[in-house]
Parts: sequence; C-alpha cells; structure tokens
Amino acid sequence: MSKFRRDGISRARVVLLFVMLIFSLVVQAQNDSNLIDYQNIKEYEIGGIRIEGTKYLFGDALISLTGLKVGDRIKIPGDAISQAIKKLWKHGLVADASIYNEKIEDGKIFLVILLKERPRMSKFEFTGVNKVQTTDLNEALTLNRGKVLTDAILKNTEKTVKSYFVEKGYFNTEVVIRQSPDTILTNHVKLEIKVNKKAKVKVDRINIIGAGLITQQKMKGKMKNTKERVRLSLFDDILGRIFHLNVKSFITESKDMSDGTLNDYLSKHVNLNLFKTSKFLAADFKEDKLSLITYMNSQGFRDAVMVSDSIYKSAESSISIDININEGRKYFFRDISWSGNYVYSDEQLSNVLAIKRGDIYDIEELNTRLSMNPQGTDITGLYMDDGYLFFNVRPVEVGIVGDSIDIEMRIYEGAQATISNVIISGNDRTNEHVIRRELRTLPGQKFSRSNIIRDQQQLSQLGYFDPEQINIVPVPNPSDNTVDIKYELVEKPSDQIELSGGWGGIYGFVGTVGLTFNNFSLKNIPHFDKWRPLPVGDGQKLSLRAQANGRIFQSYTLMFSEPWLGGKKPTSFTVSINSSIQNNDTRFQAPGSFKVHSATVGLGKRLKWPDNYFTLSTSLTYKIYQLNNYAYGSNTLEFTTGDANTLLLTLALAR
Repeated sequence: MSKFRRDGISRARVVLLFVMLIFSLVVQAQNDSNLIDYQNIKEYEIGGIRIEGTKYLFGDALISLTGLKVGDRIKIPGDAISQAIKKLWKHGLVADASIYNEKIEDGKIFLVILLKERPRMSKFEFTGVNKVQTTDLNEALTLNRGKVLTDAILKNTEKTVKSYFVEKGYFNTEVVIRQSPDTILTNHVKLEIKVNKKAKVKVDRINIIGAGLITQQKMKGKMKNTKERVRLSLFDDILGRIFHLNVKSFITESKDMSDGTLNDYLSKHVNLNLFKTSKFLAADFKEDKLSLITYMNSQGFRDAVMVSDSIYKSAESSISIDININEGRKYFFRDISWSGNYVYSDEQLSNVLAIKRGDIYDIEELNTRLSMNPQGTDITGLYMDDGYLFFNVRPVEVGIVGDSIDIEMRIYEGAQATISNVIISGNDRTNEHVIRRELRTLPGQKFSRSNIIRDQQQLSQLGYFDPEQINIVPVPNPSDNTVDIKYELVEKPSDQIELSGGWGGIYGFVGTVGLTFNNFSLKNIPHFDKWRPLPVGDGQKLSLRAQANGRIFQSYTLMFSEPWLGGKKPTSFTVSINSSIQNNDTRFQAPGSFKVHSATVGLGKRLKWPDNYFTLSTSLTYKIYQLNNYAYGSNTLEFTTGDANTLLLTLALAR
C-alpha cells in the first residue's frame, strides 16, 4: 500500500515536470520571436509607437518630431532609429532618449520611446552684481519663464554674462550657474547666476608689429583710451646689459641709434602714464584700432590695414596686446588737375585747396578741404556760397607713379539755386516773426551755405530752442533751380528763477528773489489766451530782482529789453530801474541811511564792420543819492546828510 502510494507520487511529479518543461519551451519560443538579429538586416512595418517617461510634454508632438509614423517600413538595424533619436536631441526638449521594441508580431514592430524630460526655468537671479549691471544683463539675456533649460541655453547664458563683464574690463570674470528645484512649480528649477567679477585688468604692454616707418611711441599716442600701465625699467635694463656686456661685440659691432630706434627703446622701458587709466575696455580698444589706421592713412599710408590683434594674459591682473599691421607704402601727392570747372579757374581752385606737389597723401584732409574745412574756405563752400547748391566734386586717382599719386578733381557745377520758400516748424511758444528776423536766408535770394550756418548760430544764441535739435534742411527743386529751406525747431524752457534765503539772526531775513522771462511779450499782456503761463513769444526780456540783508540792506531792480526796436533792424532798446537802501547798524552807529535810485536807458546796434559779430551800445544813466546821517561803508561823498545827482553816459564796443 505504501509502495503504491510512493510510486503514484513519483509518477505525478514526473508528469508535472514534463508539463512545466513544455510550457517554458512555448514561452521561450514566444520571447525568441521578439528578439532582433542584428547580424542580418530585416525590414519591419511600424505597428505602433508610444512614449514613456514624460509628464509634461505631449506624446503625439514628440512622436511627430522623430519622423516615425505607424505604417512606415523601417530596416533594423538601420538609420531610421538613430535619426529619430538625433531629431529629439536637436530640439533640446529632453535630457535623454532611447528607443526599443516592445514586441514583434506578423512582421510588425511596436516601438517604445523612452525619454527623460528637461526641467523648465521658473525664475533667475544674479549675485555679485549691482542694480545697473542686473538691468543690463536682463536686457541682454533671452531667458523666459517656463522655457525648457537646454545645455545650449545654459552655455549661452554663461557666455553672455562673461562677455558683458569682459567688455567692461573684467577679464578674469567667473560665472557659475546653479540650479535648484522650485518647490512651488513641478518640473521647474530656479537659476542662481553667480558672478565673480574680480578686479579689472590693466594693460601691461602694447606691441605694435609691422609699423617700421612710424615709431611705436607715436602709434601708441594715437590710442587715446587704451594706455599701458606705469613702467620704469630703464635702469634695470641698462644694468643688465652692462652685467652681460660682450666687450668684443661692443667694440667691433655698430648699432642703429636713429631717433626712431631710440624712441622705441625708451618707450619700451619708460612709461610715465600718471594721469590716464590703463584699464582695458573692449569698446575703447575697438575705437582705438580705428584711430590707429586713420592716423596711418593721414601719414600717407593709404593701404595700411590691421592684419590681426590678440589679447592675452601677461599676469593675473594684467594683459598684453599684440597688434599686427601691414602699413604698406608711403604715398605723396603729385599732380592735381581740375575738370568741369567754368566759374572758377584752376588756379583759383588750387589756391583754395592749398595742397601742393610733394605733400603727404592724406585722403581725409583732401576731403576736408573739398567739402567742410573748419579752418578756412573749402571748394564746396566757395561754390555753395554763390548759389551753386547742386555742385559736387569727386576726387579720382588717375595715376600712381612710384610713391606719388595724381588726382583729377571732377566737378559738376550745375545751376545757381534761388530760395523759394522758408518753412519754420516746432515754434510752439515763439512767434514766427521773432525767428524770421534773425534769418539771412530769404525768399528770392541765392542759396548760401555760410548763411545757413550763421542762421543756426543765431537761433542757438536766442536761447529759446534746443541747439542740438535745430535741424535746417534744404529741399532742392532741380526742375526749376529753386530750393526750399526747412527750419525744424524744438522749444526749450528759457525763463530763469533765482531763490536763496536764510535767517541772519539779529539782522532778520537774508535772501534773494529773482525772476527772468527771456521770451516775454509786452503786447500780449492784455490777451490772456496767449499766456503760457505768462505772455510769451516776442523775444523780449523782463527781469525782476529783490535782495535783502535784513534791516541793513535792501535792493530792488526792474529791467525790460526789446532786442529789435521797431521790428525791422536789430537795434536793441533797454530800460532799467533800481532802488537800494543801506541803513546804519544801530548797535554801533546812530540811526541813518543811504538811498540810491537810478534809471537807465540804452540802445545797441549790430555792426557790419569789422564783421557782423560786433555790436555798439550806448546807455544813459541817471542816479539820485539820498543820505541821512550816513558816513560809513559805501559813502564816498563829502557830506553825510543831503542829496546828490549823477548823469552817466556809456559807450561800448563788443564782439
């Protein structure tokens, strides 16, 4: 009985093991069907695609980025899967990406794209910078809240911040960007942009390479903003040379000791830059490089170019600069000829140009003497002051012989232009007749550039308009040889107020009150609609002033001036009244006073000779002196009580 039971149990175990073996073989066969043989290329149809590992990105959008679609046929192994992963990386939305097959059924492959999302930025802040720098950096950076933080964004942020401070001279700036999870927003991080500017670097040496005919000292002198630090190594160099002196070479060999060589040697070892900073600023250095080439061009090196420049550390807090220049050949003017000129002869034009054969070739100086010479007459001014608004001149190099250049001045004179209309705009407070009476450009006259320049000066001197925004625009009409002149003006506040005061103890109030209206209008006083907030617009001047030193001294002044008496000629009329009283200090003196009352009438006129900047003015002043027991201070009279009168005539010539 027991033996039978044991045999039955054994048979049952054998059957169970057999069933389990068969099941495992079936499962293994199914698993083997999902395996891919990477030794042999096989084509599959995509049966399905799904995304894993994302919470905030849209799966369908991510699938579309891969370029894979259900129904496409792909080869495995092949480029389709690797290209899909590259496309996901390209957009920078994920930190990691991989693709694997979930199953293979009937020649169809089902893909799973496993992704790791990048965090988004919730906010950022700077440490180690001031408010102004923070504002500048916020404008320079393109960091927006909610933006996915890619490696490129972080690197560009670091680069932008560092470049900003390098431009300011902080060459050793260190930038560290730290990320910390945002506890409020899921999958968001906060950025701390930590900046360590360190000290500004200074320029140790500037080495200009390739400039043989111009000394380094002169070249460095033209770099107005980029200067070397103070250096005095002359004595050390001399002692070193003496210590290592080779007597035989010293006796037998000769050295070039020309002025240029000596200057360069001294410049190398002596730099007493005591009053200018040697800090490096990239923007200033850029301007100085342009100034360097401009200077070389002015010295006849018209082909001079800057081949390269390099900036490198020479110490922890200093840099050196190497500038490589190809100066080319030095050129000179040879023959200057004129063509197209009929109004003025060649000789007249050459005298105005004042450039002779053998002068250093300087195209900038040539253009200055052709168009706008601040030190005298120029060719364009010569023509335009005679109405030739349409004139132009073009210098053309017609020949180069060795180091000399021939120039032909090709002139188009055109017709004389007559002023048709004078248009004024922007005068919101000033009446138009006040402006027109100052102008020398009048309808019907020939165009004149010098008159335009003088008009701009006159309008600036009025004080009613912003000098930097006075814009005079000639509008030519070639069809009828006329020109319209537009005066575009911007008014500015011109009135003045003077206030000062205090308490002088026993003397009482001490102070001054003054009001000056520089664009006053006497005739508009009864017309309240023209008050802004006072009657203005006629260019008159009204001034009121009161001054007091307690009980000891008081002074009152009223002055009115009309710059164009009658409105036709620049003849000024001025009238002023003044009254003052000086009292004795009764603590030390007997009571008494000294009163002065005066009235002044003046006339002034602009002259045409020696030039139209001269003015001749005359004034008549009547004064009354009233003394009452006053013998101190400003009393120069021979009595202490009584009255005196003075009549004073003044004549003045001024420019």
